[in-house]
Amino acid sequence: MLKAHEKSFSNLQKGLDVLVVCATWWLAYFIRFNYLPSGEQGLAILFLKLTPVLALTSLYCLSKNGLYQSQRFTHRYREIFSVVQGNTIGVVSFVLMLYFFGDERLSRLTLLIYFGLSTLTLIIVRMSVRNFLRALRKKGKNLRHVLLIGNGDPIKKYIENARLFKDSGINFIGWLDSEGKAEESKVPVLSGEFESLSLDTSPDAIVLSYKSKDSEKIESFLAKNYNDLTPIQILPDLSYSLVGNQIDDFGGIPLLSVNQPSFGIVELFFKRLVDILGSLIGLIILFPFLFTLGILIKLSSKGPVFYGQERLGLDGSTFLMWKFRTMKVAEGNEDKTEWSNKENPRKTRLGDFMRKTSLDELPQLWNVLKGNMSLVGPRPERPFFVKKFKEEIPGYMLRHKMRAGITGWAQINGWRGDTSLHKRIECDIYYIKHWSFWFDIKILFLTIFKGFVNKNAY
Repeated sequence: MLKAHEKSFSNLQKGLDVLVVCATWWLAYFIRFNYLPSGEQGLAILFLKLTPVLALTSLYCLSKNGLYQSQRFTHRYREIFSVVQGNTIGVVSFVLMLYFFGDERLSRLTLLIYFGLSTLTLIIVRMSVRNFLRALRKKGKNLRHVLLIGNGDPIKKYIENARLFKDSGINFIGWLDSEGKAEESKVPVLSGEFESLSLDTSPDAIVLSYKSKDSEKIESFLAKNYNDLTPIQILPDLSYSLVGNQIDDFGGIPLLSVNQPSFGIVELFFKRLVDILGSLIGLIILFPFLFTLGILIKLSSKGPVFYGQERLGLDGSTFLMWKFRTMKVAEGNEDKTEWSNKENPRKTRLGDFMRKTSLDELPQLWNVLKGNMSLVGPRPERPFFVKKFKEEIPGYMLRHKMRAGITGWAQINGWRGDTSLHKRIECDIYYIKHWSFWFDIKILFLTIFKGFVNKNAY
């Protein structure tokens, strides 16, 4: 029944989106030719012909962005980003179709007005629908009633996630064979056999999860209840999977990748676009300041302004990472590979200040522009230490699945300098596993307040 409701709701959402697209398309036409200096006249027929083309293109692109699937476990900001992303791709696709197959008489201003109006209206409509559904669920309607079976640890995480997302609408009607875990998670305890259960509410889904030693219970349950009309879902134990659970199809055989993060191509494109724009704008705006710092470095001690050091980046590739020089030039065997520490006697007074304020890292904007690094990501390390940590810390190399960054989740949480490596790696793995475009924006924002000046920076 719930599946049918979700399908009906998906169709309703599609109808609303088509209505928004058509309405804002004609509103853009009205604004362009009634309130702004007129361009070419007599385009009403052309606009009318292009309306269904634009509607279908937008619908397809929004659908490809997963916007007609259930948003119960999607954060509202993630949904907003998906709308912006899907509508942007839709408008770009529409413009390309006009260029190659259609009429080029449409003004860029009209398209720009439409893009702004449609994006804003789509977001407002979706947030209104989300608030309406949340209000319904508070009244006990539109809930997804779930029956839990098994002693598997992933069930506890499933419950936590369901309660974390306010829009999930998940209602746990009971937990069978939990071995005491149901009380801990405040879920009604059930006993006996599934076949003999008497429930006040019929489940919309059955979620199974058993520890590996009890895995035969899953087979036994499926053998008895495979024909049941209630959807049965198996929650596997993927505790050994650190950064990704991507499933590939190999001739009908599912293959699970446990150490390969699954990143969306479009999101990676936006990440790189922000890197290019951010680093370019940063270098232009900060140039006078960087130039002044360079002069001060030259005056403070002999040697070059910049210091390049080999680091490991994406997929273990090496690159030269640039910094402002903060120490006196080494003589003889002084320049040895050692871990950063506060008491290095070669640090200059200016260099000490630059390290504490992270100003020595600013030349890495050039690394970002070149593509060696990103604005946000795990901090790159020297090959000597990578080889050492790889042998000592489980999962260390997984941090190289993402482009290295100037700032990162570990840095804004205070794990930099001579602090716990395990905590730093934990933060890096968390970042990669939960990465999204908006997570990057959050880290960049927090860097302004937490990342530049830190007691562990030296």
